[in-house]
Amino acid sequence: MKSWRGKLIWLLPTIIVLVAVSLLFSHNYQKVTEPPDENWSRALDIGTTPVLRTPNVGLYEGKPSVSFLTEDGIQQNIYNEQYEIQEQNSYDIPVDKFTQFYIGENKVIYADYYSMYDQETGDKLSDIQAFFPLENSVFYRSEDKIFNLDVSESTSEELISLDNPKASVHMAETNSGTYLLTDEVTSSGNLLKYYQVEKNSINPLGEITFSVKQSEQVNDIQFTTKENSYQLLVTTIQKQSQSGKIQNHYYYAEAPFGEKPNLNRVNFQDPFSANELKEVTDLSIHNTESGSVLLFKANGWTETLFRPGPQFNIYQATISDRSTTTVTRLSNTPSFSNFPIRINEQTVVWVDNGGEDHNLLLASSKPEVIERADKITKEALLLASGKTMGMLSSGLFALIISIFWFLWPLLFMIFIMFSKAEALDQDRSWVLYTGILIYLVAAIVVRDPMFSEALLARAPDYLSFPGSPILFLLGFAGIAYGILRAGARSKDWSNPIQLTYFIGMHVLFIAVFFGPYMM
Repeated sequence: MKSWRGKLIWLLPTIIVLVAVSLLFSHNYQKVTEPPDENWSRALDIGTTPVLRTPNVGLYEGKPSVSFLTEDGIQQNIYNEQYEIQEQNSYDIPVDKFTQFYIGENKVIYADYYSMYDQETGDKLSDIQAFFPLENSVFYRSEDKIFNLDVSESTSEELISLDNPKASVHMAETNSGTYLLTDEVTSSGNLLKYYQVEKNSINPLGEITFSVKQSEQVNDIQFTTKENSYQLLVTTIQKQSQSGKIQNHYYYAEAPFGEKPNLNRVNFQDPFSANELKEVTDLSIHNTESGSVLLFKANGWTETLFRPGPQFNIYQATISDRSTTTVTRLSNTPSFSNFPIRINEQTVVWVDNGGEDHNLLLASSKPEVIERADKITKEALLLASGKTMGMLSSGLFALIISIFWFLWPLLFMIFIMFSKAEALDQDRSWVLYTGILIYLVAAIVVRDPMFSEALLARAPDYLSFPGSPILFLLGFAGIAYGILRAGARSKDWSNPIQLTYFIGMHVLFIAVFFGPYMM
């Protein structure tokens, strides 16, 4: 019986520590696997690519298809409705950081920095200055001309000759057809010319000129169309800013073709913090039944990191009247997410940076995909374990702060040693109880450095309710004293050893429960 009681003094603290670690792991697992939004799935891993470039998406025999570059060429994955792989096709092509490609059901066309090629024969089709692989067609720029490539015949037809060789070209494929936009910088501002591509001809739709503030200059233009109107998203860059940092602004307009756009400033509020999203890039614009939707990457709040904070994830913003936006987070990973592209209104694919190879991830609002993504994965367990171990190491700071607590009972024991040595020699119980009382008073009075507002804000609800610091200080004291009473008698410990054990266990419990949230 005595031997069993002696083991309790170490067994019970071990159980309590394991409970604390289990609660911390569970909390971290919920954070690292938190869905990006209540209506969107967690990320599904659908492949890896060595090249940081937007993947190609489309339909292959009516099924969703995602194609991306590998070290040896192109890999095409064809999925069912739950985005489980049904078929894979591989195409050998040379790959570098400039490689782009178009993939159809019967043909693959790829381009490097200088030229465009037929994948099957390896023949060079044309020298190019720009390559525009859309979902169902291929266009390219050679010198000052835009061409339409007949994919099946590998022949080209000139669509338009640009008046200004410095004009930039943008293309969009929508449900109503394929559209081309040219952008020229003039003394009056940016001159935009809209065209619709009809087979091998081009139909002018109108031209407009717009300008931005003198302190800004146009950095990027994205557009789409709907019926007889266009939707325009303009990104500007601040020429000079007080902070010295590059600052972008975003403007949206919708107007009939030929009518000047009324550009309205749009902002992107982080849905998980009080701040705006920062460094918004990789923008694209789409028309949906809910209105115009912007897809982009941005720097926003996430709790998947070791220390919660900003990281690049994928977002979409639905634009309503007066250019107000409703922002939804579509990805929530600890890695740098970029190059988002829509398969359809319900599904988005992007690239997560990751060493030599980069993960291709998919998220969807389809219920069957949400259910499939809810499964426990090895990666999620590893992320939660790493986050837990890192946070436990932060508990060491609790030991440093606790110096202010056990300094006073230590001074008390030194005082007793020199003034009432016989009380120590005779193990008078009042010495132990007085030391414990002094320690608890010090812990309660000097609790703020340990239980700061920042810590309580980060800690889960079961640790951060009103009055929790005092309750846990007294509660852990009661547990430590109960264990001490249960096992110390079998050890015949002196009062100084019992007081040291009590303080050590009390600090240990505080460190494993609250310490992880100190940093």
